[in-house]
Amino acid sequence: MNRFELAGRLTATSGPRHTPSGLPTARVNLRHTSTQIEAERERPVDVETELVAYGDIARALGGVENGSELRLTGFIDRKSARDTRLELHVTDFALLAPARPDLTIKE
Repeated sequence: MNRFELAGRLTATSGPRHTPSGLPTARVNLRHTSTQIEAERERPVDVETELVAYGDIARALGGVENGSELRLTGFIDRKSARDTRLELHVTDFALLAPARPDLTIKE
């Protein structure tokens, strides 16, 4: 199985743009904070990660305002044929809460 589910606040969006073949693509940054249990102890988690989306999902994500709370699902792949670093590919998302003006991320 290759699947992820991640909830957090959208901090940046790049796109939608298009690949050389014309496929819409968007890169988004998501900040996730939570507390997880590991080895019977609480572990605070505070990470920001970049994710990529293609097609209709890229178009839709490109219209979401920074500061919005999202739940993203998708799969993990390598960044490219020559780059084996992980890349999270979004295949679906849900808007959990729209951006609030008092919490919007300033760039």
